Amino acid sequence: MKVAVVIPAYNGEKYVADCIGSLQAQTHRDWAAYVMDDGSSDGTYDAVKSFAAADTRIRVWRQENRGLVATMNALLDKIDDAADFLAFLDIDDFIHPRMFEILIDAAERTKSDVAECSIVHVPHEARPGDVFSHSPADIKERLIDDMSIYWVRRTSPGGWINKQNKLYRRASLGGLRFRPTLSYEDDLFFACEVNARIRRKVKLDVDLYAYRSNPSSATGVVPMRKYVGATLERIRLSCEVFLKGGLVPEKFQREFKMDLAKDAYRMCIRKNLKKNRDAALRKELFFEAGKAFAVLERDWGFSPVGLNPVQSLIYRACLRRRYGFASLLVLFT
Repeated sequence: MKVAVVIPAYNGEKYVADCIGSLQAQTHRDWAAYVMDDGSSDGTYDAVKSFAAADTRIRVWRQENRGLVATMNALLDKIDDAADFLAFLDIDDFIHPRMFEILIDAAERTKSDVAECSIVHVPHEARPGDVFSHSPADIKERLIDDMSIYWVRRTSPGGWINKQNKLYRRASLGGLRFRPTLSYEDDLFFACEVNARIRRKVKLDVDLYAYRSNPSSATGVVPMRKYVGATLERIRLSCEVFLKGGLVPEKFQREFKMDLAKDAYRMCIRKNLKKNRDAALRKELFFEAGKAFAVLERDWGFSPVGLNPVQSLIYRACLRRRYGFASLLVLFT
């Protein structure tokens, strides 16, 4: 079983050896790494290139900075048709030596489309030998067969979903790609689309993926404008793809809409009004959110289901451009 590993790389020079080294240490040897340097300003490309020169399983390209989503889609287009499974690995992260072996075994044994492990969060100075010093034992696993329930309840926009801690059976994904209009929160929407397509997932309660806290990574700092804009776009896509597309079972539609409404309030109104220190930008984004919500209600049937009375007042104030009133009310939430 061949694993294609997608690795977007940006300013990760000092982590390349750990990342690529953890691939080369895999007990499952049949893998190919696809690495794209997305306009790094350090020596990331040269560092990966030196590994590629000594290992034909590693392929590396370089491009001007285009962002994470464009980089991952470009790499997905390069994957060899012979690959059976797909994995994602960030250049500043690393994996357990048995990750591919364990996840492939679980996927094959249970006939699952996706095999998922747990993530361990580590500081930026962590090294693979310190984190993964033993072989996993007594691994607990759980099968999810009713994906219509699972993806609505567990990968709805109310929680964060990672793409990296999984092996995906390529045949079950078809030509699925990351949404170009989502410059942020791409993981979450991709996970929703994956779970809406697949029949079965197996979850393993074992840490096999190490996520490194790297403040200089591509996602280390997200500007408020980008954060609000991406959230509004994700909510629009959720209405279009899942609700209008008929993918949400009727009995779960209210629950799904509640997640969307809470997300819209929490991330596009409350976070902006309470955390944004730029007064002019805070007001501008408040008005932009109000206009976007009006369009979502008119075109996609979006509504603030499930908000408490105060949250509903603030949401309606946003629609009516009542900035001062909303700013005052949000202090009490």
